[in-house]
Amino acid sequence: MKTRVIFASLILGLGLATTQATAATTTNTDDSPAANKPASTMLVNGSQKLFASYVEQNIAKFVNTTNWQNFMSVVSLYNQNPAAVLSISPADRAKFNEATAQLNNKLAKQKDVAASHWMNQAGHTARMINFLWDANQSISQAADVQ
Repeated sequence: MKTRVIFASLILGLGLATTQATAATTTNTDDSPAANKPASTMLVNGSQKLFASYVEQNIAKFVNTTNWQNFMSVVSLYNQNPAAVLSISPADRAKFNEATAQLNNKLAKQKDVAASHWMNQAGHTARMINFLWDANQSISQAADVQ
Protein backbone atom coordinates (compact mmCIF):
# COMPACT_ATOMS: atom_id res chain seq x y z
CA MET A 1 0.00 0.00 0.00
CA LYS A 2 2.82 2.38 0.90
CA THR A 3 4.52 1.86 -2.50
CA ARG A 4 1.23 2.62 -4.31
CA VAL A 5 0.86 5.93 -2.48
CA ILE A 6 4.47 6.87 -3.25
CA PHE A 7 4.01 5.86 -6.90
CA ALA A 8 0.74 7.80 -7.21
CA SER A 9 2.23 10.93 -5.65
CA LEU A 10 5.28 10.64 -7.92
CA ILE A 11 3.05 10.45 -11.03
CA LEU A 12 0.93 13.35 -9.77
CA GLY A 13 4.05 15.44 -9.08
CA LEU A 14 5.50 14.76 -12.53
CA GLY A 15 2.18 15.58 -14.16
CA LEU A 16 1.99 18.95 -12.39
CA ALA A 17 5.62 19.76 -13.21
CA THR A 18 5.02 18.99 -16.88
CA THR A 19 1.88 21.15 -16.97
CA GLN A 20 3.72 24.09 -15.41
CA ALA A 21 6.66 23.72 -17.81
CA THR A 22 4.44 23.82 -20.88
CA ALA A 23 2.44 26.73 -19.52
CA ALA A 24 5.62 28.71 -18.95
CA THR A 25 6.79 28.46 -22.56
CA THR A 26 5.66 30.99 -25.11
CA THR A 27 5.25 30.49 -28.80
CA ASN A 28 6.47 33.10 -31.25
CA THR A 29 5.02 32.85 -34.70
CA ASP A 30 7.07 34.68 -37.28
CA ASP A 31 6.04 34.08 -40.86
CA SER A 32 8.25 36.73 -42.40
CA PRO A 33 10.52 35.64 -45.27
CA ALA A 34 13.61 35.83 -43.07
CA ALA A 35 12.12 34.04 -40.07
CA ASN A 36 14.07 30.82 -40.49
CA LYS A 37 16.97 32.24 -42.42
CA PRO A 38 20.27 33.25 -40.85
CA ALA A 39 21.64 36.64 -41.78
CA SER A 40 24.19 34.94 -44.03
CA THR A 41 21.41 34.08 -46.51
CA MET A 42 20.86 37.75 -47.29
CA LEU A 43 23.01 40.44 -48.88
CA VAL A 44 24.18 42.26 -45.78
CA ASN A 45 27.02 44.78 -45.66
CA GLY A 46 30.01 42.45 -46.06
CA SER A 47 28.41 40.02 -48.48
CA GLN A 48 26.92 42.88 -50.50
CA LYS A 49 30.42 43.99 -51.44
CA LEU A 50 31.48 40.45 -52.29
CA PHE A 51 28.34 40.05 -54.39
CA ALA A 52 29.07 43.28 -56.27
CA SER A 53 32.61 42.07 -56.91
CA TYR A 54 31.33 38.72 -58.21
CA VAL A 55 28.85 40.40 -60.57
CA GLU A 56 31.50 42.85 -61.83
CA GLN A 57 33.81 39.95 -62.67
CA ASN A 58 31.29 37.52 -64.14
CA ILE A 59 28.44 39.61 -65.55
CA ALA A 60 30.37 42.74 -66.52
CA LYS A 61 27.85 43.94 -69.11
CA PHE A 62 25.03 43.93 -66.56
CA VAL A 63 27.00 46.17 -64.17
CA ASN A 64 26.80 49.02 -66.69
CA THR A 65 22.99 48.97 -66.83
CA THR A 66 20.55 51.11 -64.87
CA ASN A 67 18.93 47.93 -63.55
CA TRP A 68 22.13 47.09 -61.67
CA GLN A 69 22.29 50.61 -60.27
CA ASN A 70 18.63 50.40 -59.19
CA PHE A 71 19.14 47.03 -57.51
CA MET A 72 22.29 48.01 -55.64
CA SER A 73 20.95 51.38 -54.52
CA VAL A 74 17.90 49.77 -52.87
CA VAL A 75 19.98 46.99 -51.28
CA SER A 76 22.50 49.56 -50.00
CA LEU A 77 19.70 51.67 -48.57
CA TYR A 78 18.23 48.57 -46.92
CA ASN A 79 21.59 47.72 -45.34
CA GLN A 80 22.06 51.25 -44.03
CA ASN A 81 18.56 51.52 -42.57
CA PRO A 82 15.87 48.91 -43.34
CA ALA A 83 13.06 51.36 -42.57
CA ALA A 84 14.43 53.77 -45.18
CA VAL A 85 13.27 51.53 -48.02
CA LEU A 86 9.68 52.35 -47.03
CA SER A 87 10.11 55.85 -48.46
CA ILE A 88 10.95 54.56 -51.96
CA SER A 89 8.35 55.54 -54.56
CA PRO A 90 6.13 52.90 -56.20
CA ALA A 91 7.85 53.56 -59.55
CA ASP A 92 11.27 52.89 -58.03
CA ARG A 93 9.88 49.77 -56.34
CA ALA A 94 8.78 48.48 -59.73
CA LYS A 95 12.24 49.26 -61.16
CA PHE A 96 13.84 47.35 -58.27
CA ASN A 97 11.64 44.30 -58.90
CA GLU A 98 12.40 44.44 -62.62
CA ALA A 99 16.11 44.69 -61.87
CA THR A 100 15.85 41.74 -59.46
CA ALA A 101 14.19 39.59 -62.13
CA GLN A 102 16.82 40.51 -64.71
CA LEU A 103 19.63 39.87 -62.23
CA ASN A 104 18.20 36.45 -61.38
CA ASN A 105 18.05 35.61 -65.09
CA LYS A 106 21.69 36.62 -65.55
CA LEU A 107 22.82 34.64 -62.51
CA ALA A 108 20.81 31.59 -63.60
CA LYS A 109 22.76 31.52 -66.87
CA GLN A 110 26.05 31.25 -64.99
CA LYS A 111 27.40 27.70 -64.64
CA ASP A 112 29.27 27.93 -61.34
CA VAL A 113 28.05 27.13 -57.83
CA ALA A 114 28.82 30.66 -56.62
CA ALA A 115 26.20 32.06 -58.99
CA SER A 116 23.55 29.86 -57.41
CA HIS A 117 24.64 30.99 -53.95
CA TRP A 118 24.50 34.67 -54.92
CA MET A 119 21.17 34.19 -56.67
CA ASN A 120 19.72 32.75 -53.45
CA GLN A 121 21.09 35.61 -51.35
CA ALA A 122 19.83 38.27 -53.76
CA GLY A 123 16.45 36.55 -53.86
CA HIS A 124 16.14 36.41 -50.07
CA THR A 125 17.10 40.06 -49.79
CA ALA A 126 14.62 41.12 -52.47
CA ARG A 127 11.84 39.11 -50.81
CA MET A 128 12.57 40.75 -47.46
CA ILE A 129 12.46 44.21 -49.00
CA ASN A 130 9.19 43.39 -50.77
CA PHE A 131 7.82 41.98 -47.52
CA LEU A 132 8.53 45.31 -45.81
CA TRP A 133 6.81 47.19 -48.63
CA ASP A 134 3.77 44.90 -48.53
CA ALA A 135 3.49 45.08 -44.74
CA ASN A 136 3.78 48.85 -44.79
CA GLN A 137 1.15 49.10 -47.53
CA SER A 138 -1.23 46.90 -45.52
CA ILE A 139 -0.76 49.06 -42.44
CA SER A 140 -1.32 52.31 -44.35
CA GLN A 141 -4.41 50.88 -46.04
CA ALA A 142 -5.80 49.82 -42.66
CA ALA A 143 -5.13 53.32 -41.31
CA ASP A 144 -6.95 54.84 -44.29
CA VAL A 145 -10.02 52.67 -43.63
CA GLN A 146 -10.24 53.86 -40.04
